[in-house]
Order: sequence, then C-alpha cells, then structure tokens
Amino acid sequence: MDQVSQAAPGSPRQVSRLPASGVLTLAPDRDVSRRLLFCSLIAIGYANGIFQNISAAVSEGGPLSAAMNTFDVSVFVWLSFGAGLLLVGRSSSIESSRGDWLLIAAAGVAMLLPVPDLSWLANSGLALSLLVRSGPGSTLRRGAAILFAVTIPMFWARIVMSVFNDTILAVDATLTAWAVGSGRSGNIVPFADGSGAMWIAPGCSSFSNLSLAILAFVGLVNVTSGKWSRATIGLGALTCALVVVVNVTRISLIGYYPDHYELIHGEVGAGVAGWLTTLLIMAIGWFAVRRDAITLD
Repeated sequence: MDQVSQAAPGSPRQVSRLPASGVLTLAPDRDVSRRLLFCSLIAIGYANGIFQNISAAVSEGGPLSAAMNTFDVSVFVWLSFGAGLLLVGRSSSIESSRGDWLLIAAAGVAMLLPVPDLSWLANSGLALSLLVRSGPGSTLRRGAAILFAVTIPMFWARIVMSVFNDTILAVDATLTAWAVGSGRSGNIVPFADGSGAMWIAPGCSSFSNLSLAILAFVGLVNVTSGKWSRATIGLGALTCALVVVVNVTRISLIGYYPDHYELIHGEVGAGVAGWLTTLLIMAIGWFAVRRDAITLD
C-alpha cells in the first residue's frame, strides 16, 4: 500500500512505499558508500606505496628530519593526493558498474601483498575506473584525474625510466655536453678542462622532475576549473622545458667546476635546484590557472 504524507497546501505530496510489514525503511545511499569505498581503498594503496619512503627517511635522519623533508615524497605529491581524494569524496555520484566488485577485490588483494608497486598499480586502476565513468568537467573526473596523475611520478615514471633508461640519460648527457662544450659517450660527459669525466646516473635525470611538473599542472588545473586551454598547455610545456634547463644547468656546472663537485652535487646544490624547480612550477602554474580564471570571467 502507499502512504501519503501530509503537506502544506500547494506543495507537492510525497509518496513512499511501505513494505509488507508496515515499517518504513530507508535505502542506504549507495553513491556515498561507493565513494567511501573507493576513497578508502585509494588511501590504503597510497599509504602502502609510500611506506618504504617513510621508513627509509625516518631510518636515515630521524622522525623530525624526515617530516621536515616530507618523507622524501614531493610536496606536490602530498598536496595533489589530498586534493584528488577530497574531490572524489565530494563528487555527486559514481555510476554503478558490474565490474566494481571485481576491481575492488583485485585492488584489495594487490594492497595486501608487501609490494609497493602493486599498490600503485591498483591505485592507477581505481583512478582510471572512476575517470572513464565520470562526466566531462565533473568533480569526480577532476579528482580521478589528479589521483591518477599522482601515480605518474610515484610509479609510471620509474617504469618508463627502467625501460628507456639509456635513451633518457642520453638526452640529458647530450644537453650537458652541448652546455659544457665537450662530447659524450653514452651518459658519460668529459669535464670542460679535460681533467676527467662525469657519469650521469638515473637519479640525476631530468625525467623525475618532469613527472612532478606534469602532476603539478594536472593538480592545479583540476582543482580550479578542470578546463585545459591552449595557453595552459603551452605554459605547462614551458614549465617542463625550464625544469630540464635547471637540472642540466646543475649538471653542467659540475662539468665546468669539477673541484666543487661536493658543493654542486651535494645537499646545497640539490637544495638550490630543488627549490628553484618548485618555485618555477608553482609560479608558472599559478599564472596559468589565474590567467584562465580571468579569461573565463
């Protein structure tokens, strides 16, 4: 039977279906439950993925030093992850899929195994699943795009680096050799004065900073409007180019001043290059999204 609630004159009447027992029950908000489930799994995957970073940072410098250095995880990664998770949690709905539980089960199994890369792979799958099922410009799509972008520097960049290691290092070596004015052999570049040579290791490649620049722009754009203009894409490309210039300049300075290797390559040089890269990304990214906001207004 139907129960008709009393309403004020002129207002629509609300009809709710009573079960056979005569007791009115409310159906759970499946959208809320589904969002909570996806967000929880992604958060667990993130925690599993960065556990080794946190453990190594604490073991090396202690809890305080590790915290001040954001546990050897870029501040862009921390901020982007928080923003992406918040957007997904605040999204209006997540469309149901028959493969939801299969995907959730597979992701859960991957996260239970003590292999951080499997957690990042699971997070990639969860974020992509949300991305393809969301509407253009929706809060869900913007959050999912950010969460997937987080996996680029933390997982996919390392995979690409391991597969194309020689090619990527050769690019850095070529640019450094041009700057120093010497030749190169593989990823070995002679010093400008001919007194020796330097070997460009994978950890010194510009590629890792490029992945952070991409993450930062994806995060900034999707937190603000979620719309990519030609100007924003161009400024993003410019940022990537400048990030490479900063890294190659630092390596080239070693080629010019090999006696100051410890200063340039050590904590001081790494700190200066890191802060300069961060400020460039933040400044150009803010200008890009600010410009688009003014244009849209």
